[in-house]
Amino acid sequence: MHAAGVALAATGTAIMIASALAAVAAPTTFARLHYVTPLTSLGGPLLAVGLSVDSGANLTTASILLPTALLFLCGPILTAAVGRAVLQREVHSESESPD
Repeated sequence: MHAAGVALAATGTAIMIASALAAVAAPTTFARLHYVTPLTSLGGPLLAVGLSVDSGANLTTASILLPTALLFLCGPILTAAVGRAVLQREVHSESESPD
C-alpha cells in the first residue's frame, strides 16, 4: 500500500510542478488560466488519494479528502469567474482609453 500511495502522490506532484512551470511561461492571463485545470482536476486529487492511501482510514484521511473534494468541485467555477473578471477589466480599460 505504501508504494501505491507514494506513486500516486509523486504523480500528482509532478503534474502540479509541470502545470505551474507552464503557467509561468504562458504569455497571457487566459493562457495561464488553462494551466489551473490540471492542478484542480488531476494533480490535487492524485496527491490527496496518494496521501490517503498511505495514511489509511482515519480522521487524517477525511481532513485530506474534504478540502480536495471542495477544490475539485469549485476549481472550474473559480477559474471561470476569474476569466470573466479579467475579460470585464480588459473591456472596461479599453473603453476608457483616450483616442
